[in-house]
Amino acid sequence: MVGAACGGAGGAREADGGDAVTVSSGPTSTRVSAAAETTVAPPPTASTTSSAPSVPPTTVPAPTTTVPLGPGASGPIVEALQRRLAELGYSVGAVDGRYGGATGSAVMAFQKVEGLSVDGVPGPETRARLDHPQGAVPSGGAKRIEIDLARQVLFVVGDSGTRIFNTSTGNNEPFVWPDGTPGLAYTPTGEFAVYYRVDGVDDGALGEMYRPLYFHTDWAVHGSGFVPAYPASHGCARVSNADQDWIWDNVPTGTPVVVY
Repeated sequence: MVGAACGGAGGAREADGGDAVTVSSGPTSTRVSAAAETTVAPPPTASTTSSAPSVPPTTVPAPTTTVPLGPGASGPIVEALQRRLAELGYSVGAVDGRYGGATGSAVMAFQKVEGLSVDGVPGPETRARLDHPQGAVPSGGAKRIEIDLARQVLFVVGDSGTRIFNTSTGNNEPFVWPDGTPGLAYTPTGEFAVYYRVDGVDDGALGEMYRPLYFHTDWAVHGSGFVPAYPASHGCARVSNADQDWIWDNVPTGTPVVVY
C-alpha cells in the first residue's frame, strides 16, 4: 500500500523506523541543518486558539562558570532555566539543577515555538527570548492534543493550561515496507481522537513504539529514543520516552487529536 502507518493497533505495521526504547540522552550542541533549524509558526486554524504566553518575565542569567549552559552543566543557573521553562509550559522533567536530556528537549521545543535556531542549547538569543517569549501557543480549554507539523511541536491542552513537547513527525519521504510495498512517510492532518493505547512496547514491522496512543488507523503518538529537531519518522509523532510517560498518563482514550 502507498502511505504511512505507525504500527497498527495491535502491532500490524510500524512506521517509525525501529526506534530504541531507551530514554534519549538529549540533544548535542551541534546545530541541525539550515533546512531543519528554522521554523515558522503556522497561521491560526479553526481548530486552534493561540496567543503569546502571559507569564511574567523571569531573566535567566548568563553562565558565570567555566561550564557552558548546556548538556552537563549543573547548579542554580540550570535550575533557574528549568523553572522558567516550566513556568512557560515546557516539559522539563525534574527541576533539579542538572542539565540532562529532558532539559535539552524542553529548550529545543522552546526554540521551535519561538522560531529560533534549534540546537537545544540556550545561547544569548534563546535566554533573551525566555525573558520575553513571543511564540504563539494554544490556549487552555477542552482536553486535546495538538500537533504542529510546521514547528514540530506537540501541545497537550487542558483547563489547567498547555504543556509543550518537542516532537518529530513524518519526513514525507518514500520508503519500502519489509514486504516490498512502497510507502510514504507522512503525518496526516485533520481532526482525530485517541482510540487505542498500549501500556508498554508495541512491536511493528519497522520497529518498536513505546506506550503508543493511536489516533488514526496506524498513526500514533509514541515514545522514542531519537527525537531530533526535524521530521524524521515514518508518520507517527515521536516524543521522548519520559515525555510519553506523562502524555500516556494524562491523555485518556477519546481525547481529540488535531494535526495541522
